[in-house]
Amino acid sequence: MPDLSITQTGLLLAAVGLVAVLYSSVGHGGATGYLAVAALCGLSPTVARAGALWLNCCVAGIAFWRFQRAGFFDAHIFWPLAAASVPLAWLGSQVHLDGRLHGLLLGAALLAAGWVLGWGKRDSGEGQRRPLSWPVVLLVGGALGWLAGLTGIGGGVFLTPLLIFLRWTPAKVAGGISALFILVNSLAGLAGLGPKALIWQPGFVGAVGLAAAGAWLGTQQGVNRWNGEAFRRALAGVLWIAAAKLLLTGK
Repeated sequence: MPDLSITQTGLLLAAVGLVAVLYSSVGHGGATGYLAVAALCGLSPTVARAGALWLNCCVAGIAFWRFQRAGFFDAHIFWPLAAASVPLAWLGSQVHLDGRLHGLLLGAALLAAGWVLGWGKRDSGEGQRRPLSWPVVLLVGGALGWLAGLTGIGGGVFLTPLLIFLRWTPAKVAGGISALFILVNSLAGLAGLGPKALIWQPGFVGAVGLAAAGAWLGTQQGVNRWNGEAFRRALAGVLWIAAAKLLLTGK
């Protein structure tokens, strides 16, 4: 990694692996965590944004494969979300985002969402699915795609709680949908970055390897071992990490 000592590089790589374990366990890629770690290590925004998207692709791809094989995926919901989000993720990736207020508002929203998901009261109809509203599906997909490209994240940190709030899917199915959603939007974001997406530092290869190993471990917990409540509370923890990143850095 550029301008980092051996010790700093080791700490950065270890943090990437830990982020991958936690985020992949709920079907996420971890971009918000990677961006937070990169900011703390002083990496340039250009390298951090592209690196986070590449790591997102690796971790989210593994998460989708594991969740889908276990039956936690719904293509009927995924495809309209993806169709609306991918073009806007590409457009959003070409816009430079400024403004601390934006980050503070998003951070506060994620804090609230984490509490409601993990510890808020749920009525007995929680497991009942609601019918899809196609205008809402397309609106959600487009808005999250734009946000994903604009901020350099895959969008799953917002999509998963929305799917659960709207009762369109059970929690683990929401994780599988979000994993593929993150993957396609991260690829669109990389395409939008063009040559800036290319990272040649040797340390980045190690980061990808550790992220892949972390994703394998994390999805083992999320897919096979956690019940619905544990899954939601793990998701709440991920949302709070993302919120902390937004509140501390403002972006």
